[in-house]
Amino acid sequence: MNQLLPRKPDVEVSNEDSLVLGLADQETNSVFSVLSSELARSILDQLYESPATQSELAAYEDTSIQNVSYHLENLVEAGLVEVVDQWYSEKGREMDVYAPAGDSLVLIAGNARQVDEVRQMTPMEHPQKVSD
Repeated sequence: MNQLLPRKPDVEVSNEDSLVLGLADQETNSVFSVLSSELARSILDQLYESPATQSELAAYEDTSIQNVSYHLENLVEAGLVEVVDQWYSEKGREMDVYAPAGDSLVLIAGNARQVDEVRQMTPMEHPQKVSD
């Protein structure tokens, strides 16, 4: 029997741009804060492999959906992850699908000139401004 709602259609993620941050950038504080969690880093790493829902990430990480939800919210706020689609559960509930917000994340330790040089060489997405 065919389902009325698509459960897992292919997700097109256009991760052409890189997120480039220097150590002195204000946004870097939020990124480091979020990535200080091993679980958040693991979730981000998994999303670079394939877009996923909260429940898929919870199963992969062997943790609760609430725990994954907390870390995804922080990753989204820091501009590292975004909702790219919605799938439907077997019960017909909408589930957000998450993916990285850029092709890569580049953190640069160097002076402002060096950071600017790397930004010019790297196609980049401008990070979302995050309030502290």
